Amino acid sequence: MSGRADTTEACGAGVRHGGPELLAPAQDFACLHAAIHAGCNAVYLGLEGLNMRTAARNFRGEELPAASAVCRDEKVRLYLTLNSIVYDGEMGEVRSLLEGALGLVDAVICWDPAVIRLCREMGHGIHISTMASVANSATARFYQSLGAVRVVPARECTLAEVKTIRQETGIEVETFVHGAMCVNYSGRCFLGQDVFQQSGNRGRCVQPCRREYLITEVEDGDQYILGQDYVLSARDVCTLPFLEELLEAGIDAFKIEGRNRNPEYVDTTVRCYRRAIEAYREGALDEALKAELTTELASVFNRRFSDGFYHGRPIEAFTQSRRNQATHRKEYVGIVTNYYARAGAVEVDVKSHGFRAGDELMIQGPTTGVVSFRPQEMRVGNATVSEAGRGIVTARLGQKVRRGDRVYIRVLRRGRRAGED
Repeated sequence: MSGRADTTEACGAGVRHGGPELLAPAQDFACLHAAIHAGCNAVYLGLEGLNMRTAARNFRGEELPAASAVCRDEKVRLYLTLNSIVYDGEMGEVRSLLEGALGLVDAVICWDPAVIRLCREMGHGIHISTMASVANSATARFYQSLGAVRVVPARECTLAEVKTIRQETGIEVETFVHGAMCVNYSGRCFLGQDVFQQSGNRGRCVQPCRREYLITEVEDGDQYILGQDYVLSARDVCTLPFLEELLEAGIDAFKIEGRNRNPEYVDTTVRCYRRAIEAYREGALDEALKAELTTELASVFNRRFSDGFYHGRPIEAFTQSRRNQATHRKEYVGIVTNYYARAGAVEVDVKSHGFRAGDELMIQGPTTGVVSFRPQEMRVGNATVSEAGRGIVTARLGQKVRRGDRVYIRVLRRGRRAGED
């Protein structure tokens, strides 16, 4: 019996959109819809426990059928992450989780041989996690012999090494194109366990690498605070400035990191990479467009950008900042109280931050995903207004949103409103 979802044939990479599969993270339904609406080919998610992002909201087991149905309807593949270290006492839970996913997911992202064996027994598609540190063709062939159809190479691999693995083995290759990097080898970290008793290898990373450290010189006791450069804190990888190199390398799937991230992060990153991929197909991916999209990517959570390891080791400016370097932030406005489809208008109960005509608003919800717009005409009661304070306000909006969705305003982190000079 095959454990693959009915979507496998209908929504393979390149069917919904041309080019490599664009794979997006989702920690909840809002992120799932945001990723789909922004143009992904596939989504990866975790269920509660036994994945490498236990701090994320994650989906409950009973929510998986609904998530799978959404993906089937949109011709998007769905992958389940089951890539943490697994102990003997948890094998029953692993089996139950995999049985519950039968027919609902297209593949399981894993690396523990015991999990791989169970996936083979049940007929689940097998994708090998970057946690396996696949860095050469021989290792990739080994996992092929166990039934794997795809590997995510070690993040320490250069682009040339990734190409060799793909060419020498024929196995599908998936690489990270955007998001956080770990200072440890393929993310296998023991620092958090030693200091905080929270294992990064069990998805409980508390990011000790992102902190300031006091260094003491042994002989004379001189002390130095290492904070400005955060020598253990890796910058985020961003491949958009050289995306054509990855597109020409024959990589099968472009993966965006971020199952701890919010819906606007998912929406922005997927939209930018989708637009770049489509522009490349049309011969229109030039330096101006790449600069524009990179600037847009910088508007959401990031720790500054680097090339990762794609162009060699060691990499220049690998570390510097631990804090969010996003150029914009969001502030809560209120909730949607109604949407008038015939009139193409949304009604919002402004509870906190007011807004003006032309401000950038984001509406987020578990079914809506993320909808961004700039209201030009607003009404309070029967009066047309240019600024909305607390209370009920309506505005033109051509895209459907839903009652109970949350409304935010995007503002520059220095306090200026988005779009102001």
